[in-house]
Amino acid sequence: MTKLPGLLTTAAVALALVGTSARADTLWNFTYAGNGVSASGSFNTVGNGSTPSLVNSMSGTYADGTTTGAITLIPIASGTPTYAPDGLYIADNLFGGSPQIDVWGLLFLAGTQEINVYTDPSQGLLSTTSHGGYVFTPITFSAVAVPEPASLAMLLAGLGALAFTSRRKSRA
Repeated sequence: MTKLPGLLTTAAVALALVGTSARADTLWNFTYAGNGVSASGSFNTVGNGSTPSLVNSMSGTYADGTTTGAITLIPIASGTPTYAPDGLYIADNLFGGSPQIDVWGLLFLAGTQEINVYTDPSQGLLSTTSHGGYVFTPITFSAVAVPEPASLAMLLAGLGALAFTSRRKSRA
């Protein structure tokens, strides 16, 4: 019976290693707002966001008084700064590190309108559209990583193992 806590620990470590992938995608929930502009939704990064990671999908809603629509990411290959299809923006679709959104930023569609969210070194975080000329709107942006189900399951399994082990010790 004295080997049981050691076996439980070994099993928990083995499950944690099995649940870890070499390329962990991270799901993020985001919101941003500023002077009549608002957006919310989610996006996936290839990586955990501690360093710049490529955003590979995005969904949500956007509204600015002129445009209201569902958000669709405009794909950018490998995080290299690239012109948007209309030639008005350059973006790299990288998220993470410091600042979370760089000078090239994230590029997406809301309906048929392209929106570029990026960091301007002198003005801070901006949302830019081209409604008959560029419209630059300072925004506040928030993104929170969503725990994946496997992580939550591992947490619950670990807590269960601790409870079982402490209960066995209290009986002895």
